[in-house]
Amino acid sequence: MYGNAGQAVQVSSSDEVVLSADVRGAATFQLVTCLASSTVSAELRPRCVSLADATRTDRYVRHRGHYLHVDAQNETPLFKADSSFILHKDTFYQGTYALQSVNYPDHYIKPDANGHLRITQQDNSADYNDTASFRIHDSSGIYLRFVC
Repeated sequence: MYGNAGQAVQVSSSDEVVLSADVRGAATFQLVTCLASSTVSAELRPRCVSLADATRTDRYVRHRGHYLHVDAQNETPLFKADSSFILHKDTFYQGTYALQSVNYPDHYIKPDANGHLRITQQDNSADYNDTASFRIHDSSGIYLRFVC
C-alpha cells in the first residue's frame, strides 16, 4: 500500500502500520471477506474488506485507539468491526483508493504527522484528501500493496 505521495505502508516490528521513508518495502495485504459483513448494509457489503497480513494470514489490520495495528484474529464483534473497511475507488482523487472504517463511518485511514496510520474523521480539506488517498501497486489477484 502506498500513500498518494509515494511512501510505502509497512508493518513495524511492534506491529504498528506506518509509512516508510520512501517507496521500498511496502507490506503486502490479502483482501479477504469483510469480517463484519453481517453488520454492513447490503449496499456496502460488496466493497467491505478486511486486510490480512500476507505473511501471517491469521493477523489482520485493525484500528485500536484509532491507530492501525496488525493483530491476531479473534471472534469478538469489536475485533471484526475494527478490522473491516469499505474500499472506495476515486473518492478523493481519480485513480486512488480510500478505506473507510466500518464502525466509524465518517473516518478514513490516513497517516498522522509522524507517519502512523490511523482512522481520522473526514474534514474535506485538501490535506485530508491527499493523505487519505492510496495507490495500489503490484496487485495480483487478491493481494494488494498500497502506497501513500
